[in-house]
Amino acid sequence: MDEFRARGVNVIAISMSRPETLARYLAAGAMPIPLFADPDRQVYAALELTRTSWAKLLRPTVIWKYLKLIARGGKVRPVPKGEDALQLGGDILIAADGRILWAYRGVDPTDRPTVDELLRALREQVIDNRAAPTY
Repeated sequence: MDEFRARGVNVIAISMSRPETLARYLAAGAMPIPLFADPDRQVYAALELTRTSWAKLLRPTVIWKYLKLIARGGKVRPVPKGEDALQLGGDILIAADGRILWAYRGVDPTDRPTVDELLRALREQVIDNRAAPTY
């Protein structure tokens, strides 16, 4: 987080969960970044984050990734009512003027860039830190 902040970049998380679901989640422990609710997935659509299919979701490679997560102590939670189990996520670098500088759109629910990949992408982008919005 320090390198993001040093570059004037704000990190936020957007969830398709309803605000009351996020409130319960946040009550269990502090989150180091702002967390926003997007239960209608309007931001997901604007950022062109797609949905997968049940066939792709249940592929052996995806199941294997979840088994490794569980073996390391991770938890797989049931999808709360109103959420879309097939909605894919992503990590996006957006300039202060709204331009998408870099996008990583997941191809399955376990597909995310590492922090090192995000920092490398950040270092390769020209971001006007003086105009960065604050949240």
